[in-house]
Amino acid sequence: MKISGFTFIRNGVLMGYPFKESISSALPLVDEFIVVVCESGDNTKSELEKLMEENPKIKLIDSGWNITKRSGSILSEKTNIAIKNITGDYGLYVQCDEGIHEKDYEKITRVLEENFDNKDVKGFVFDYIHFFGGYFSYAKKSEKKFFYDKEVRIIRNDGTVFSWGDAMGFKDINGVKINIENKNAVPLNVNMFHYGRAKNPADMYKKDKEMERLYNFQIINGLKSWVSNYDPRVDKYIYSDFGWLERIDKNNLDFHPSPFRELASKQDWDIDDFKTFMKEKKGVSQFFKMIIYRLVKDSINETSNAIKKIKVFLKFE
Repeated sequence: MKISGFTFIRNGVLMGYPFKESISSALPLVDEFIVVVCESGDNTKSELEKLMEENPKIKLIDSGWNITKRSGSILSEKTNIAIKNITGDYGLYVQCDEGIHEKDYEKITRVLEENFDNKDVKGFVFDYIHFFGGYFSYAKKSEKKFFYDKEVRIIRNDGTVFSWGDAMGFKDINGVKINIENKNAVPLNVNMFHYGRAKNPADMYKKDKEMERLYNFQIINGLKSWVSNYDPRVDKYIYSDFGWLERIDKNNLDFHPSPFRELASKQDWDIDDFKTFMKEKKGVSQFFKMIIYRLVKDSINETSNAIKKIKVFLKFE
């Protein structure tokens, strides 16, 4: 049984992605690790070349970055380039802000071996731990409305599985999603550690602004500024108390995959910094600004979701 790791990266250094830690956390599981290195404005590639010198399993593939539509689809396009270049029986997808704990290697390998001859199983599902506000606080499992709790991160590399949308999931060649519900994926019952929102407030804000450019038209970004970057999730998470978070003892570095422990040990901010980083604006004017923003945003991007999102905001659901 051969396992290939794969991912893509752009501006990893500039955006503060822990891409070297992510790749390192997967290397012991794989026979090769394919990284699609997209055109960047920083030294991401040179950092990867240094990592490649230490780990010959790593192979780099250069790629451009030409966004043709604002849907996040360029993310799946780059992921599929990586998939086309893996040679293993299985492909392990680790996004560059995710990590795998070494205590789970044996279990992952065992589940893959047990399903090796079951060709109906196209994917393998990780549970998720989503860090927020630092390395010692993460979303409770009850927060499914705002944090996905399961995702396929290992696929059968038989030429029938591809990434789609914003590269969060996979489909088969018939357009059927790979998931447990469709009975073409099985659970691994191990965690994927997601560090995408473990940054300090200033860095997190910079990352969010950059990501907006992938998904939103210019008019949407202008509207978002008009409503003071309003988003129901931002409102809930930045301005509320943090009872929705699980806390970790800061001395318990072993909670993290080993490549991430040094990053965790350097945390010099507190989760409560997120409460005061941006000022919340309330009132009738702000409420109607939000509704206009949502209607315009969804009429351009996802018309069918506009009413649903407003109902969620109004707590009708």
